[in-house]
Amino acid sequence: MERKPHQHRLRNFWRNFKWLLRGRRPGDPLPRPKIVRRSPGPPRVEFSYAIFWTKQARQWDAARRQAMGRAVRELLAQPGFEANAYERRYAVPGLDDQAHAGASLAALVKVLDALEKEVDR
Repeated sequence: MERKPHQHRLRNFWRNFKWLLRGRRPGDPLPRPKIVRRSPGPPRVEFSYAIFWTKQARQWDAARRQAMGRAVRELLAQPGFEANAYERRYAVPGLDDQAHAGASLAALVKVLDALEKEVDR
């Protein structure tokens, strides 16, 4: 199917008209795209900790989940507790032999609460 010459002229008219609206003349070189530099957002450590603790807590039985929930909540309620992102300051008895960051333990509490609600359904 052949196009009629007036169809090309009409298409070119609208193309040129849009170019004029944008401040360009037909046949001018295209402007360089503007590079937008964005600073990276804050690290999503809470999400990473939640994924880690979900994998761990799903392997525990209900009694251990309750015991860990009580132990971590006691630690969170202590004066001077800080939910820091990376510095490992806090050890929870019965959890493991490592120290944990405050944000990690806060994420553990959220995971344990979610798992408890899931079991209650």
